[in-house]
Amino acid sequence: MSTQNGSAETEEQARQAGHGWWWRPVLLIAALALLWYVAWRYDLGDRLTNIRDWIDRLGLLGPLVFIMLRAGAGVAMIPGSAISMTAGLLFGTVTGIVCVSAGKTLGAAAAFLISRYFARDAVARWIARKPRFGSLDRIVREHGAVVVALMRLFPAVPFTVQNYAFGLSGISFRTYVFWSWLGMLPWAIVVVVGMSIVTETLTTGRVPWALLVVLGAMVLVILALVVYAFLRLRAATRVSGDSVADDGHQGRPLH
Repeated sequence: MSTQNGSAETEEQARQAGHGWWWRPVLLIAALALLWYVAWRYDLGDRLTNIRDWIDRLGLLGPLVFIMLRAGAGVAMIPGSAISMTAGLLFGTVTGIVCVSAGKTLGAAAAFLISRYFARDAVARWIARKPRFGSLDRIVREHGAVVVALMRLFPAVPFTVQNYAFGLSGISFRTYVFWSWLGMLPWAIVVVVGMSIVTETLTTGRVPWALLVVLGAMVLVILALVVYAFLRLRAATRVSGDSVADDGHQGRPLH
């Protein structure tokens, strides 16, 4: 009897606590919608292409400002491709890759924390009532490294959306940041090297075959990693499903 009363009290406390969290996901959605509207209204995506001369005049502060701008684009859900494409022109291929990678990772981490602080608890309570979504959340929590790597290497969903979506999942922040950085690095290389090839070809009239080889090799690496990550995830989820099924059979009474 006391156990039942304790469970009832716990459920009541959880229900009452949940009432105080409804405003956070609503506020997050409203803030993101406002950022998107501002970006669309003032055409920020096109304006970002005009930052090259300004950053170039900043000297040694240029890379730091570039990283912060690239991170800010990720938080504001503004497509940052225009910024990334200018990295090689501003700082050279190697430094450009470092700046793009750092900026994308910093933006991804910030968006993750915003999403987790404002909406994770509310989502967790909702997931608790939805077994199907609970299983998806469990897969991300248990196999987060593979899931994040696969999503970054094969971005069927835009990176800016992924950043906030992963914050709503049960994956740890450390795992998310590390595998996001590793998964986005090949694409940073592809973008910067690709633009360097185009720029050098147009300005000198000669094709930089060394960079072209690097670009081709990186594309093959991405394809190989996507296949590998997909197979790893499928095997891991299959093992998890079998173990759950076995536990269910063991828990059934024998007749």
